[in-house]
Amino acid sequence: MKHPWAVASAVVLSAGLAAGCATTNAMRSAQASFEKAKAAGAEAKSPYEYYAAEAYFLQAKHEFSEGDNKQARVFANQSEFYSANAIEKAGGGAK
Repeated sequence: MKHPWAVASAVVLSAGLAAGCATTNAMRSAQASFEKAKAAGAEAKSPYEYYAAEAYFLQAKHEFSEGDNKQARVFANQSEFYSANAIEKAGGGAK
C-alpha cells in the first residue's frame, strides 16, 4: 500500500499549483485595473483611491515575491477595489 502516499502527494501538489495560478491571475487583474486607473487620469482626479491602489499593488508584488500567495491575493484584491473606485471617480477615463 505505497500508493496512498503518492496520491496524497499529488493532491497537495495540485492544490499548491492551483493556488499559485489564482494568485498570478489576481496579480494580473490588479495590474490591469491599476493601469486603467492611471490611463483614466485618476492620479489627479481621484488621488486617494489612486495612491491606495498603487500602495496595495506594490505590497501585493512584494508578498508575491516573498512567496506569500495568500497575502498577495488579499493585497491584489484591495488594489483592484481601489483602482475601480479611482476609475469611477475619474469619470471612466478618456472617451
